Amino acid sequence: MAMMDRAQVIIHMYQSIDGKIDGEWDGLPGDHASGVYYDDQLFKISNTNANGSNTIVMYAAKGHPDLSQFSGDGIEYTDWVPQIHSMTWDVSFDRKGRAGWEKNYFDYAGYKSRAIEVVTKQASKPYLAFLRSMEIPYLVCGQQEINFEQALVKLRRYFGIKKMVLGGGALINGAFLKAGLVDQISLVVAPYISGNTAMKGTFDTLGQFVNQRFHLERTVPLDDGGVQLIFAKD
Repeated sequence: MAMMDRAQVIIHMYQSIDGKIDGEWDGLPGDHASGVYYDDQLFKISNTNANGSNTIVMYAAKGHPDLSQFSGDGIEYTDWVPQIHSMTWDVSFDRKGRAGWEKNYFDYAGYKSRAIEVVTKQASKPYLAFLRSMEIPYLVCGQQEINFEQALVKLRRYFGIKKMVLGGGALINGAFLKAGLVDQISLVVAPYISGNTAMKGTFDTLGQFVNQRFHLERTVPLDDGGVQLIFAKD
């Protein structure tokens, strides 16, 4: 698949010095400049923010829709793309259809980004009917597991998305890495050490070493002592 056929993937993560993506350090006054910079950079890199289902359910789509109210009659496992337009998009890689959207956008970093769901045939037809009722487009990409490359091609074809920022969590980052689809990595490193080995790092590949090499392209020192590190794939 030619690069020009799919959306590029830039992993953009906020982490501690020891590589943890969550913890007590996040949100302290001493990392304010780094945190603001991370959010500001996200929509400078791309008009599209994407996350795995764990992150989406935690931050963007916390509801619990009553799917018994929806019939799957007449719904096939094909893409549903209504004619909508948005300056910014929020893509949910949601294999089983878990996201409980209460509105059809995610209000984050000053942008109301319209939701796009990427699902597999594991998502129920009543869930797809629920998405239609919310006017949330969905792309069916795979039987059991998401075909990420197919999803990136469809995001470019249907929505004109040329670059997609992937902001975690660790499992979705690891899945894209294993698929060989990470083009660039942007790490905003806060000036704190987490020290909590139980917390997730930026990539969780389920213990698998992925033999891909990245090189440092640029560093940006930040006002609070943090730094942005930008790596490109060799």
